[in-house]
Amino acid sequence: MLTSWRVKNFKAWRDSGAIQLAPLTVFFGENSVGKSSLGQLLLALKQTAAASTSPQLLHFGDAQSLIDLGSFAQNLHHGNLSEPLSFELQWQLPQVIHLQGVAQQSAIAVDALRLDVSIVADADQQPRLQSICYTASHQDQVQLRVTYNSEQPDALQVQVEQPQVQSYSLALADVASPTRFYQLPAVQQLDLEFMQALAAQTESVLADVHALAALRDGPKRRYTWTGAAPESVGRAGQDAAAAILAATAQQRHLQFAAGQPEQPFAQGIAYWLQQMGVASDFSVRPVADHSDEYQVLLTSHAAACEVNLADLGFGISQLLPVMVQVFYAQPNSTVWLEQPEIHLHSHVQAGLADVLIAGTQAQENGQARNVQIIVESHSEHFLNRLQRRIAEGVISHTDVALYFCSRNGTQTQIEALNVDTYGEIANWPENLFGDEMTDIAARAMAAVKRKREHAQAGTQNA
Repeated sequence: MLTSWRVKNFKAWRDSGAIQLAPLTVFFGENSVGKSSLGQLLLALKQTAAASTSPQLLHFGDAQSLIDLGSFAQNLHHGNLSEPLSFELQWQLPQVIHLQGVAQQSAIAVDALRLDVSIVADADQQPRLQSICYTASHQDQVQLRVTYNSEQPDALQVQVEQPQVQSYSLALADVASPTRFYQLPAVQQLDLEFMQALAAQTESVLADVHALAALRDGPKRRYTWTGAAPESVGRAGQDAAAAILAATAQQRHLQFAAGQPEQPFAQGIAYWLQQMGVASDFSVRPVADHSDEYQVLLTSHAAACEVNLADLGFGISQLLPVMVQVFYAQPNSTVWLEQPEIHLHSHVQAGLADVLIAGTQAQENGQARNVQIIVESHSEHFLNRLQRRIAEGVISHTDVALYFCSRNGTQTQIEALNVDTYGEIANWPENLFGDEMTDIAARAMAAVKRKREHAQAGTQNA
């Protein structure tokens, strides 16, 4: 699970500061202040690590990529080429690993990693690595730091903290800069397992990040599935039906709600559609026997006929990928959702909070799934339900992190909202969801004024 994320000199952010992430993290705020860019950089890291050919230091994408952010220079804060783009990513490992080959030490136990990276623009405005630093910890105690800095291009610095302090340098095999932002350069005549392990852990945590865009694909009358299991529902939710079919074929059973038994995947999705009052029944079935084309069928209420997804309102086509992604993601994944409430009624927006809470608490095969969910939202109905569930003890306030993003002049700033065990927010920001009371007062005054004007007009015409 990701535990902390910080970006500097990237798009709207001069410096986001260290953002502490919880099992359920929600970013609120004004439009165009930079909420989405926090996730965009994470996706750029993911696609950089996933590229099997033509490695790049930082792959901002193209038309065929998961995300396309343009050139390196275009992504710098106010185009500031004189400062590096840097980021800090910290995460908890699913299980303890043991790093081998660190000096004369025995294997070092590690349960958390932090990666600090700094990238500068070269003379051609292309990214050039300035530094990489891995910090490995166990039970909140730093065990090891490994640092590469381009100002010392011939050596790698290793600082061992436990069980005894030791510092040394490793001569590099050549002076070439690392080809990817997370890969430490090779050292002379050595094949150090711990360096490979650090890179592998970074690749693993980024591979488990899945993002769903704010605008999902519209409903289709038919969906093609040839039997492959997609990695996720896709950036636009286009593979939601395929994910349901794949999970069904794999006979995946999950606990979709606290206190409920584990059940087949499609039944779990149907359960939440029922709970949210969206549909009383749901299924994905082939158009004909032995066909690779399928249709999503729903019944809006008990007395209604079964209808195709394409014949229902647009909202459910936007809701379904969100629900599927939350439960389809493999254990220990991170799911980033951009405005999941779009096109949904206020009642369903509130119900989304229950779905996402359940997603973080779900079990599979009797084991906690530990799926982390990060949300960008504008929905006060979502927040109200989340606060209610905290007050009811359905989810602990320590498992929730809330943030408000706003603009101060030309700078974007972020504020942690302090929510207590009763769901109360101590530092409620001004205009979190707009200035509602101002609108109510202005409407009342306008009504009084118009009534007086009409009364006066009636007197004059009498």
